[in-house]
Amino acid sequence: MADDDSTFSVDIDALERGGVNVKHLATLAASIYGDLFNLTDKYGHTLGGNGDVGKSFETNYYPGADASLQFLKDLKDLVDTHGGKVIDLGGLFGNVDDTTIDESHGGHRR
Repeated sequence: MADDDSTFSVDIDALERGGVNVKHLATLAASIYGDLFNLTDKYGHTLGGNGDVGKSFETNYYPGADASLQFLKDLKDLVDTHGGKVIDLGGLFGNVDDTTIDESHGGHRR
């Protein structure tokens, strides 16, 4: 973000607070995924038996249930993988700002 004096700055503390929330999101998604996976894995695709109810589950329920589980797993993996990178990027921008100011003043900070 540009400050009033036209320098670029990043609020590292705000990014770190955001990182905590990102980690919480990953934990929450992992917990929900784990609970749902354990429950659905317990019964597999046997709900409803082999008759009309079973066919209805196979057609109308299982595809959505499987896609939902995959979404939660993918969300957890995505946040786990990239959440820390956001914090690292904020630190990099903070360092770039300091270095740029130092260099623009002949290697000396104001």
